[in-house]
Amino acid sequence: MKLSTKIFLITLAIVVLVVGGYQGYLLFKYRLHNGHLSIVADSDPFVESFDFTYIDVGTVDVPGYICVAENEYLRLYIDEETGNIAIFDRRTLNITYAVHPDMQNDPLASDLNISLLQSQVTIEYFTATRIPARMNSFDHSVDMGDGQVKLEGIENGVRIVYTMGDISSPTGIVPIFISLERLEMFLEPVRGTRAYTRNMLRYVESTIAPGFMELISSARTGAATLREMNELFESVGYTAADFAYDMAASGVEDVIPLHFVVPLDVKLDGNSIVASINTRGVREYASGRIATIQFFRAFGAGSTDEIGYLVVPNGSGSLIHFNNGKTYADEYMQYIYGEDPLLSDYLTLGIIQDIRIPFFGINAENRTILGYVEDGESQCYITAGISGKVNSYNYIYPGFTLRGSMSLAMFGMTGNEAVLPIVERDLPMINLAVRYSFLEENGYSAMAKSAREQLIENGMLHNEPIQANDIPFYMDIIGSVMSQKFFAGIQYMGQVPMTTYKQAAEISEDMAERGVTRQVINYQGWFNRGYYHDVPDKIRPVRQLGNTRELESLARAVEEKDGKLYSDTTLLTTPWSTRRYRYNLESSRYYGGGMIAAFGMVNPITLYNTFSSGYLEVLYNIISPRFLMRYTESFIKAIDRYDVTGISLRDMGEVLASDRRRTGVIHREEAKDVVLYAFERIHDQGKPIMVSGGNIYSLRFADDLINMPLSHNALYVVDDEIPFYQMIVFGKIEYAGSPINLSDTSDERDVILRLVEYGASPHFTFSYESASDMKYTGLNWKYSTRFFNWNEMAARVYHEVNDVLSLVIGEQMVEHEILSNGLRLVTYSNGIVIVINRTNNDLEYDGKIVPSGGYIVN
Repeated sequence: MKLSTKIFLITLAIVVLVVGGYQGYLLFKYRLHNGHLSIVADSDPFVESFDFTYIDVGTVDVPGYICVAENEYLRLYIDEETGNIAIFDRRTLNITYAVHPDMQNDPLASDLNISLLQSQVTIEYFTATRIPARMNSFDHSVDMGDGQVKLEGIENGVRIVYTMGDISSPTGIVPIFISLERLEMFLEPVRGTRAYTRNMLRYVESTIAPGFMELISSARTGAATLREMNELFESVGYTAADFAYDMAASGVEDVIPLHFVVPLDVKLDGNSIVASINTRGVREYASGRIATIQFFRAFGAGSTDEIGYLVVPNGSGSLIHFNNGKTYADEYMQYIYGEDPLLSDYLTLGIIQDIRIPFFGINAENRTILGYVEDGESQCYITAGISGKVNSYNYIYPGFTLRGSMSLAMFGMTGNEAVLPIVERDLPMINLAVRYSFLEENGYSAMAKSAREQLIENGMLHNEPIQANDIPFYMDIIGSVMSQKFFAGIQYMGQVPMTTYKQAAEISEDMAERGVTRQVINYQGWFNRGYYHDVPDKIRPVRQLGNTRELESLARAVEEKDGKLYSDTTLLTTPWSTRRYRYNLESSRYYGGGMIAAFGMVNPITLYNTFSSGYLEVLYNIISPRFLMRYTESFIKAIDRYDVTGISLRDMGEVLASDRRRTGVIHREEAKDVVLYAFERIHDQGKPIMVSGGNIYSLRFADDLINMPLSHNALYVVDDEIPFYQMIVFGKIEYAGSPINLSDTSDERDVILRLVEYGASPHFTFSYESASDMKYTGLNWKYSTRFFNWNEMAARVYHEVNDVLSLVIGEQMVEHEILSNGLRLVTYSNGIVIVINRTNNDLEYDGKIVPSGGYIVN
């Protein structure tokens, strides 16, 4: 063999080994990595039911209904024909209907809207040809008859099984395919008769459905025979639902029409009912795919004759008054924790605050009901509307997104375009559960109290009250950010140090000299190339800010003044400029086409949220839940080498995203399990944790909360803004809103009044250097951060707010009230009442004058 040939073969072998080794590395480290599987909790099992029974309570509390369960607080009633439930409150003797009897005669609603009012379950789905459609339990189950509503027993309640859709067939309910065991079981009552023998002979072993008996062709076409068989099967208890089950079990296509089986469980639990749909019990036939499920659309709805309101978790919270006349406004609709980024549109039509809490409510003169989405809340959205628009009722209800869908544009050679709908294949196995608590006290303050108690009982909120003499003062301090620089005409990315460690110590000392000692500092951009840092699997401090000794000295100085120094990081998102990150392998993906999830700023012209403004670092990917724990564990090891007070998690309390890649969809409930485990691992290190945003699942791990919503979204349909979120958590965790010096308002009085009313501490973002130094960086949106422009106002705001809120540290916000003249009253558990006047006129309260833009403390 020639030497040149040997060299070629050796070189080729080396190349093959290197390429093969590299591909093996990618395969095992990335493509086969499923770090979430051992973490994701299995959904609740589908509880087996038993024969439906009712109980005799000796009274007729709800005419036309029978009682199926009771406890010391409530009785659960049901209409046997429709499956509609009603709750009798034994304490108040009030009846709450899921479907009020008057709804069938609503003079305003169209036929479709009357059907929706009378439906306890509605679904949106895609057909086999991917055409979107809807079904409701009244039109497509109750009104169909033929046993399409079936009642089953469960502990302390009832299961209503809706078979939704037209399941009629040419043979009626006579099964074309059925197993021998089931055939004999159903015909057992007539065994020994000629009918038994005759009907058994009409079935033969199937050649297309192994293990099943098949109805012979002569029986399928004989009208008299089918009539006789239908009468027999009906007499022995065989139903349309049984027919659907047997046809589906046979696996033979096109023998069963499109329909769905949806089991709705309702059970009593203390002063509550829990309504749930476990998707393990849902059945889809004829290639139909359910996209969304809503239930109890009209539960406890208020009529045009009632006075009351709906409570929606809109930002901090909002009230929608019954019959407010805003028929021009759209329904209220928001996703809990915001819409899944992997299911949302790139087009951003408005910047709104996300829902952070899974609570909603209905308040009327004779009932106060708190709704709590206990399970599946990350895939839930809340819808609310008023009377006079589509019907005569004021309603609020939950809906759940089960499958995502996309429309892919396909272009042909001739320039024609077609849109191809892509629908996710598998139904996620999750439990969708909503608790409706019937409260003895009236109003949204009672709802907040009940919500707080439930969160504490479930371990989702600290039970110990805060112990302190003063409220905290929150400071984001910007360390460093990358910027384009030039040397000898060559462009490169260099650091722009905005606040060194020594300068941060100077800022801290300045505020301390002004009497602000309990400082909580969130130090941003101190490692891995600054604010838009690389993935935190390693920590490399920005050397332009100082050395590690200076950082730790800063932490000790802050702690000596009863403060904290948090190290800020992101774990769920990573900028495009990051290093050591394989975006094409580690990022979450869309289902249709497998595109990588990438986001950025909102383009002011196109409104697409993929705008970079010329700065690559503001674009970011979402790290797949598959890889979150890999980065979390590496970060925990890396941060342990630095003696800072705590860890600030910039995105884990406000971003929750699925991964829709086709090879293994991770839906949001599974992603939440992974995020919770990451929180647990970080919490186990013993350092305090700061979270931003405040999705409710993050609060059990948090010591401090920033960027909490302190206002609502001023949607047309809503009426009053309330601190509903704050009423739930006040006294259990210390919190602040978004930075005051970066907010839309510059009115100091407005800022102080809102902080006092909402029980929030001041929060500012500071830099030692001028914000103009960040003009040509990805942080150019932080336009007013120079500390020395704000230090006097910051101290002034802090002291005024602290003088009031220090009186109620560790207490509970037990009541919030909006008086007819515009005064707002906040009452605490120690008896202190704060009266806030946000109007333009001086007003009187309890013989005292409350000045415009002011407050008094009683």
